[in-house]
Amino acid sequence: MAKDQELFEESSQGAVSAVTATVLIISLVLLVGGLLAASYAFDPANDETMNLWLFAGGLIATVLGFAIPFSLLPSSGK
Repeated sequence: MAKDQELFEESSQGAVSAVTATVLIISLVLLVGGLLAASYAFDPANDETMNLWLFAGGLIATVLGFAIPFSLLPSSGK
């Protein structure tokens, strides 16, 4: 190797801020909660409209859980 590189280099940006950690935790909760809500939509004991709203809400929460860290955090420079 021409250059001696470490496998895990220290970041030049410093530590993770509280805003970044909070946003990532919220997005993780939305992601897992949305997947859980969408899975409850397949319960045959509920009526059809309840299942539809559960699945739609779970899908929206899952999409938000993915979209927030990829859209909000890069625009803030974190």
